[in-house]
Amino acid sequence: MWYKAKVLFGSKSGRTIGFPTVNLDPDILIGTLKEGIYACQVEYESKMYKGALYLGPRLVKGEKNAILEIHIINFKKDIYGQEIEFNVGKFIREIIDFKSMQELKSQIEKDILMCVSVN
Repeated sequence: MWYKAKVLFGSKSGRTIGFPTVNLDPDILIGTLKEGIYACQVEYESKMYKGALYLGPRLVKGEKNAILEIHIINFKKDIYGQEIEFNVGKFIREIIDFKSMQELKSQIEKDILMCVSVN
């Protein structure tokens, strides 16, 4: 199923560890998917990209509320306020409470490899 969503401003913490994300309204998926990482496809300006979608709280930052963000692989555009379409693919893993941002970064690298291989 394809979803359409407007890209929201986020904390920009993903880019500080080398994995910028687009932030979307989590209400689109809450209640329809379990929290975790999913492979996904993103369409922007009629071009398709692979991505790693995260739905859930950022436990490493002590957050309790779920967020929805997608790291779009090989994508470097600033698209705040614009709409993207995305399709949720294979479930990769459950959410993990990391002890540090470095642990999170290492796991994201593995998650992206998994997302690329299943899409």
